[in-house]
Amino acid sequence: MEERIIDKDDPRKIRIKHTAEGDDVVDPLALGAEEEDLSDEEADYIVELPEDAEEGYDEDLVGLTPSQLKARLEEKKRAEERARAEYQKLMDEAAALLEKGDYAQAEPLFAQAALYESDAVMARHGLWLCRTKNFTEIETFMDYDAAQEFYWTDETVRKETLEKLGDRIRGKKRELEEEAEPLRKQYKEGYEKRAEAFAANKKYYLIRALCVFAALVLLLVGAGVSASFLLRTSGNLPLILTIVFAVLAFASLVVFLIYAMKTLNAHRLCLANEKLSSTEEGSRLEDLNTRIASLALALGEDEGTEETSEESEEE
Repeated sequence: MEERIIDKDDPRKIRIKHTAEGDDVVDPLALGAEEEDLSDEEADYIVELPEDAEEGYDEDLVGLTPSQLKARLEEKKRAEERARAEYQKLMDEAAALLEKGDYAQAEPLFAQAALYESDAVMARHGLWLCRTKNFTEIETFMDYDAAQEFYWTDETVRKETLEKLGDRIRGKKRELEEEAEPLRKQYKEGYEKRAEAFAANKKYYLIRALCVFAALVLLLVGAGVSASFLLRTSGNLPLILTIVFAVLAFASLVVFLIYAMKTLNAHRLCLANEKLSSTEEGSRLEDLNTRIASLALALGEDEGTEETSEESEEE
């Protein structure tokens, strides 16, 4: 085991001493114990982090020997250099395609370049430049996934894009809302009429199914009672009654199954009527609601837009 203590005077220096027993990592302050001092003479070796190391250093590096730490840092540095080189390569290729006006080919290159840099503002700027055809089209914002991605993109990119396309997006949103308003009234009226008719139809078949089921139970009881007299009497009446009750019970079972299926189908119609996509005008209204919610999300006008869109899809 080993004891690792961070130097209070120099937090970039870690003194490490191997111990016969104890925890692998000892942090007296975290454990609520008293502070311990480990002098440089008592330490088996000292790990000192380089001055140019980034803040938020990985804790896993604490347990490395100086040579291992140096190798790990060099490996990390090479990886960062490769990422920067790949980022620049993709950006140059995308910029060349932009000069030719080939937005379709440049878009995936900008998207890929953004993965190589945590602060790739230029890559995301180029990405939305391609998606909007040099800030001339707003169709991409009517897709909810694209609008959600735009909502969370860099604030500088959002601000520049909305400065150029914000008025057009708002105008399109108002246009879609005006188109959706009469459609909502039309759908609501049709929905209420269908709901009333479907509910009455379901009730009609359900009542008949229950009545037939009650008759089926009575006929089965009658057949059972008649059958109980077969061995008690010598006449043919119990046998005849048993056969009659059994035939009628079978017929009742067939009728019950028919009414049960019709009741189930009526219930399915009631459930389908609850969905916007069940009718032509409802499907059109659902599409309009999604596009309106997408534009609102892109504009950042309503932070509850995402929930609204999900509710619309459930309907």
